[in-house]
Amino acid sequence: MEGESTASQVRPKLFFVLTCIWCFCVVLSTKTEKVPPTKGHPVILVPGDGGTQLWASIDKPATVHYFCREKESWFTLWLNVEDLLPGSIDCFVDNARLVYDNKTRTTSSPTGVNITVVAFGNTSSVEYLDPSKIWLGKYFNAIVDGLVAVGYKRGVSVRGAPYDFRKAPNEAQIFFRNLTRLIEDTYRINGNRKVVLMTHSLGCLYTLYFLNRQSNPWKAKYIQAFAPISGPWAGATKSLRVAISGDNVGDFAVHASVVRTAQRSWPSLNFLLVTDKYWGPHEVIVSTQKKNYTVNDYREVFNDMNYEVGWEVYKDVRGLVYDLKAPGVPVYGIHGRDVPTEEFYVYNEERPFPDYEPYITYGQGDGTVNMRSLKAYMKWQHEQPHPVSEFEISGGEHVHILQNATLIKYLINTVLHLP
Repeated sequence: MEGESTASQVRPKLFFVLTCIWCFCVVLSTKTEKVPPTKGHPVILVPGDGGTQLWASIDKPATVHYFCREKESWFTLWLNVEDLLPGSIDCFVDNARLVYDNKTRTTSSPTGVNITVVAFGNTSSVEYLDPSKIWLGKYFNAIVDGLVAVGYKRGVSVRGAPYDFRKAPNEAQIFFRNLTRLIEDTYRINGNRKVVLMTHSLGCLYTLYFLNRQSNPWKAKYIQAFAPISGPWAGATKSLRVAISGDNVGDFAVHASVVRTAQRSWPSLNFLLVTDKYWGPHEVIVSTQKKNYTVNDYREVFNDMNYEVGWEVYKDVRGLVYDLKAPGVPVYGIHGRDVPTEEFYVYNEERPFPDYEPYITYGQGDGTVNMRSLKAYMKWQHEQPHPVSEFEISGGEHVHILQNATLIKYLINTVLHLP
């Protein structure tokens, strides 16, 4: 028994070490062999919020329920549909939440929880969010399949750049270093062909943050184009509703407030709050029995929902891409439209603030991001010499657009200039 206990302690550490070595060899090695280039420019996919698999290893002093595991070596934390069932979701929330340190202004996992992304440089963890490849977990798979059909090769000319989507760019320094190396490596092994960055949702903001910090000579050498899909450039009103009441991620058997504990703790949620550059100071977003809240009332709304730390996190992230500085590369913006999108919320006696889901008024957008935010990047047409274009898909829902045949054809024919 003692030998088994020792072995069980070694396995997680060994797995983690081997994973790190594998990632280093595949992605960062300077000895990667060149391969015959495809006809088109190589592609790197940067996922959005919830758009990559997260793996966890736990050795916790206690759990929220007797049926939650205290110890387990590396397993899929996101996405595992079974973990989103009533009861089990409490275990997920306790593992997925982050803890904010007001001194360092950073977040970390709870004691005994280690979370990582996998397969950096490959597409496996961004094609399907559930490793079992069920239809619920489809993500970049249709785009990758489309690229492979015209000659691209997984892990070589089409690659993935997963990251911990719970955090905002200010806590992603390691990811950005790895992304730089991945771009340079992808350029080199594909016959010194410049890279196209195809991004989705939150990944659009991550990539903008990244490009704003690269030199013009570096971008001119390595970046062919930036193709952001469903970019929440000025945030989404839905983010405030999730912060207040939570979101049950489509599981109607689970009360939204159960998931809220984890969602509130993720800085990326505050990073996606709408900005006062695109929402007016008198434009009410949330109405309650006692108060109305606008874009200028975030501090008050965090206090009133009894989550004061939310304001501290917001102060850390609100200025990261606030000015939407032009990226300095050609841009092929793509987004949906004509999908009812959350715009205004009302809490009342029947649905009291903040623990119940509000009544929702809908407006124009892609089902998640409001139209004015989706179009905010168009100001770059007047701010950089590189071309900036817009391609709208009517009925293109925020996530489902990634499976859209019209989108895939546009990416191949227009962005990559392939027949």
